[in-house]
Amino acid sequence: MRECQKTRVHDGSITIRIAPNISEIERLNRLVRQFGELHEVQGRALYALNLAIDELVTNAVIYGYDKETPGEEIIVEIAGRGNELRATISDTGREFDPRSVPPPNLEAPIEERALGGLGIHLVRSLMDSVDYRRAGEKNVLTVIKRIR
Repeated sequence: MRECQKTRVHDGSITIRIAPNISEIERLNRLVRQFGELHEVQGRALYALNLAIDELVTNAVIYGYDKETPGEEIIVEIAGRGNELRATISDTGREFDPRSVPPPNLEAPIEERALGGLGIHLVRSLMDSVDYRRAGEKNVLTVIKRIR
């Protein structure tokens, strides 16, 4: 008899602080993977969460800041509970609500497609929920991945 596939994670959380610098993304990815291993997150769910965080933080670094400013940071909080992973990304970059980006026309020929928007489309496809709010001077983006 086959064993049922586990659909729960060990409860826990982590807060990761990085400078808004592209060189920090690999360290962020490594810490997300370590969190997933420690809390026994299924491979697919961990991959999806890590990819979504990578895309969102990369966008914040590239488009949210003109240059690295000492003292600025991006905060990524990840929590696993039951069958849900939640990541909240906070930054002080330019205000940007990724939900306002229209879905790309994937049916159009490549040469007719608008530039950009594929990363946000990927995040929407991978996550079960994407929420945004502006809190004072901060962008606060929360994504949720349910483990099935």
